[in-house]
Amino acid sequence: MLPINVDVLVLAIGLFGMFALTLYSLFFHEDGGLWNKDEHSHGPIMLCLSLWLLWTRWQDFEGTLDGSAAGTWSGWVFFLIGVAFYIPGRALNIIYFETFAFVPMLIGMVALLGGWPLLMKLKFPLFFMMFMVPIPGFVLDPISQFVKLHISIVVTEILHFFGYPIAHTGVVLAIGPYQLLVADACAGMRTLFMLEALGIFYLNVVKHSSMTRNVILGILIVPISFLANMLRVLFLALITYHLGDEMGQGYLHGLAGIVLFGIALALTVGADGLLRLMSRPSRDQQLQGA
Repeated sequence: MLPINVDVLVLAIGLFGMFALTLYSLFFHEDGGLWNKDEHSHGPIMLCLSLWLLWTRWQDFEGTLDGSAAGTWSGWVFFLIGVAFYIPGRALNIIYFETFAFVPMLIGMVALLGGWPLLMKLKFPLFFMMFMVPIPGFVLDPISQFVKLHISIVVTEILHFFGYPIAHTGVVLAIGPYQLLVADACAGMRTLFMLEALGIFYLNVVKHSSMTRNVILGILIVPISFLANMLRVLFLALITYHLGDEMGQGYLHGLAGIVLFGIALALTVGADGLLRLMSRPSRDQQLQGA
């Protein structure tokens, strides 16, 4: 296990101290803080998962932290990139820039400590940390609108097939006497983005040796995320119709979010198991041929 020396502690304290105000803004800004809003609430989860991965991978590193490893020069490059985003982000109150700046500056710290060997060891947790960065609305809103519209269409068609009095106008569902807005927090691109991040995290944890299997499962996460979001909206529509608007917007709404991730995880594990079964005959054939 690699011990944490004084240099690491000084750099870590300085870096996290620098971003203390950014973290405060993400949680306690006067507008409520982005990370307190449903559409960005995955940020703290992504940060905690990244830091946990960073710590566990760091403990397995067998090199040295004396700053003499090849590639330490790249640390200053990444630091400059982080500074280029942090200064205007802090000065102009652009929280997206501020949060993003944390990633290249952390990469810079890692490179200065252990060079390319340490960077290669920690490349996934450093990459995964990008998922905590809030994405501006003008980037994702057009895609979110497309996703929400098609989820509304699919839910309407399914419930109409089973005889429910339902119609949709854009992303607004009218079922019986009730109307439901398919919001970003329920089925937008940010939710799909978060599910994709968790799927990638799952791929890294299970550590499949087959690149083909990893690529196929990574691609399947996209329709799995869409299906899980669609089932969440379907679940909320049925609750609202049978139990009333108060139940649909009450604690069952939050429960639907938990169900969403449970479904997405189950489907991901199921798809992984199916791919494993499909690949087993080819492995058996190879063994027989040998």
